[in-house]
This record gives sequence, C-alpha cells and structure tokens, in this order.
Amino acid sequence: MKRVFRTILFLSLLAGVSMILNYMTLNRKSEGCIQLADFYELDKNQVDVLCIGSSHVYYGINTCQLYEDYGIASYLLASPGQPVWISYYLLEEALKTQNPRLVVLDIGTLYRKEEDFGAYSWETVISMKPSKTKWGAIQAVNQYGEFLNAPGAFFSFPYYHTRAFSLTSEDFSNTDEIRYLGYKPDFGVISEKELAKWQEVPNRKLDVSPVCGERKAITQRTEDYLRKFIELCQNKEIPLLLVNSPFANQVEEKQQADAYIQTIAEEYKVSFMEGNRWKDKMQIDFADDLLDASHLNYYGSVKYTRYLAEWMQKNVSLADRRGNEIYNKWEKISELFWHQEIKGRMLKEIKTKEAYIEELKKQPENITAVCWEPSGEVKIYEGTCIFEASSDHDYIKHMNLGNSDLAVRCADGKISVLLDQQEFLFVEEGVNIIVYDRVAGRMIDGVGFDGNHQMEVVR
Repeated sequence: MKRVFRTILFLSLLAGVSMILNYMTLNRKSEGCIQLADFYELDKNQVDVLCIGSSHVYYGINTCQLYEDYGIASYLLASPGQPVWISYYLLEEALKTQNPRLVVLDIGTLYRKEEDFGAYSWETVISMKPSKTKWGAIQAVNQYGEFLNAPGAFFSFPYYHTRAFSLTSEDFSNTDEIRYLGYKPDFGVISEKELAKWQEVPNRKLDVSPVCGERKAITQRTEDYLRKFIELCQNKEIPLLLVNSPFANQVEEKQQADAYIQTIAEEYKVSFMEGNRWKDKMQIDFADDLLDASHLNYYGSVKYTRYLAEWMQKNVSLADRRGNEIYNKWEKISELFWHQEIKGRMLKEIKTKEAYIEELKKQPENITAVCWEPSGEVKIYEGTCIFEASSDHDYIKHMNLGNSDLAVRCADGKISVLLDQQEFLFVEEGVNIIVYDRVAGRMIDGVGFDGNHQMEVVR
C-alpha cells in the first residue's frame, strides 16, 4: 500500500513539475503562440465570434473595431500558414471554454500542398495545453511523416527547455508583443513594384462551377479536415462562415481551390465569403490597403472588418457587449489599441505647429504633452495648459506619469526636457514637442518644428 502511495505521490509531483516547467518555458513571442497564450487568459463563455486561420486573419480582422463600432466580442486564434488540420484542433480546444455564436474560418491556405507547410505552423500546436486535443493535433501534423517528436511536443518543455536559463520578466509580460484580442495591426503599404507584378497578370473571374472541383484542387487531408471542421460546428449548432480576405496574388491554384471549397460549402449549406469578389463593395484599393501581395494592412482591415460586421449583423444574432462589465477586457484592449496604435499616428500626420498644438488642446487628461523652445518658453498640456514658464529664471518641474517620470528644468537660460532620464531635443531653433500617453504607458510622438527652415517637421 505504501509503495502504491509513493508511486502516486511521485507521479503527481512529476506532473506538477512538468506543468510548471511547461508554463515557464512556453513560447510567448512567436505569432500564433501569443494569440493562444492570451486566449487561455480569457474567462469562460465570453467570445461571441471566434475567428480561426492563418496570418490573413490576424492582419485582416480588426477585433477592436468589431467591439468599438458594433459591440461584437470577438477573438482571433490565428497563426502563420495555419493548415486546416491545426485549425480543427484549435477549434476543438477553444470550445472547451467558449460557446461562440459564430465561427469564422479563413480558407486562405487551403490551396497548399503537403510540402508547403513549414515548421513555423507547428509552434502553436507545441504551445497548446497538454490534453487529448493536443495529442490529436500532434498526430495530425505527423500524419504523412514524422516531423514532431510527439512526447516532446506534448509536454512542450523538451522543445523549449533551453529557454529556462534565459527567462526574464518580459517572457511573462511582453509589452513589445501586444496583440489586440489576436489582431496584429500593420500600417505598411505594398510597394508599387510588387503590386505591379500582380496587376500585370490577366484579371481572371473566379470559376465557381463544379468543373473546378477536381481532387487536385485541394489535398485529401485538407478536404477531410475541412469537413471535420464544418461538421464539428454543425454538431455544436454553431453557425459557420468561410472567408477569404482580399489579396493581389490570385494565382490559378488558389482560384481552383476556392471554387472547390465553395462546392463543399454549398453541400453543407455553409456561408462562404470570397473577399476578392466583393472587394469593390468593400471599397478596397490594393495600392492603399495591402501590406503585401497576400495581406491587408490596417487600412484594408478596417474596410474588410466593416463588411464582415455588416454581414454578421444581418445573419447572426449577436448581443451588443459595449458597457457590459463582464466584457471589460474588450473595453480596455480597444482603448489600449486606440492609444497605442492610432493616436500617435494621427499626430504624425499633422504638418504644422499651429495645427499640432490645437490638437493637443483637444486631448483628454491622460495625454501629457510638453512644448518648448530651448531658449524660450515651455508649456505642459493635459487637455488644457497646466504649466507654463519662461527661460528667464532657473526651475525644475517634476511629474509622475504612472509608468514614467517627466522632468522639465531650466538652467542658465536653457530648457531641457527628460523622460525617464532620457533628454529629448529635435530642433535647436523652433518648437519641440513630446507626447506621452498614460493609457499606452509610453511616448507616442516626438516632433520638432524647425524655425530656421520655415517650421519644417523634424522627427
């Protein structure tokens, strides 16, 4: 009896240690792993719209816009190049804690053949919690050859054990890798050269006839898991929307796959939104709205998300979660997105000193701005001007900004401005401005208007 007890105790301790090591060493910096780690932090039964798929999802679907404009509580379980067999097991994992009113599956990678899926898509599987679902995902990855060491991937730690010796606080609160409920905004714009390469290709209309529905359009494994994904949603009585976000590189193999997938959608009576067919209605202009040939940038995601939201409101019963304390996380993350990503970019678009200062006067109290001339006046704004001084006497003004410290001092007729002990100066003659956002917890803009060059903008 004692031997049995000792064995049980040993196994329990081993399992506990394994779980701790697994948690400590998990990858929280790679795309897909970040989204999954954040998903595990959600409370139960909060996600109304669950979106699954590849990078087309985390670049294209703006979760903060869905919440702010429509009150839709959404989340993106997406990862780079995600094949549908990983999508299936992510759905299975998500349904353990969430009961979505709608599932959205992006089919952007379903045209690929087996050899086209690289190891980058495995990291999300390795980062799943150990369970029967994770074991199934590992077996699905290894279905056509041994790629993942199954026991090592199942416990995660054997894959990431070397990270145990280099962990820092950033691994547990990584402020450089913020994802907004799965969304990754990117403000880049496709180059003219890259876009021209695809615009030279004849503009084909997608063939939606079953003639394209040959087995070679998608692999058998892709079809099998697509059907399993659809059937899991239908067994759980969850509406499903298949989507493909607009993109420029519309090669024939992608079009054939889309056409065949549409026949499967029709067979199951599942809604299918092919973004390239509706891009004009979305008002998407590839020159402005693409990050590269395959992905939407932030501006494109706004238009695509608006179209998706309007479809959702017409076809699915979704509650407006705005103002509901239970959805405070969506409120806070949407506010963070606005402050962290948008406010600074809006300020960067202003080209004159007068317009910039007028905009500062409209900002809320959680925005602190310092405007100064090195040998002249200084003003501090928090909506209104809260401090003003000239350089004709020595002084020091200190402010605690939450995560940071601001110091403005004047010595011997020279004004200096320091944020976290770093001094800022953009122009010697003219006006300097730094803007700190306490919601974002960082400086969101710094600019100088050069008095020697007709107030030219300097950053």
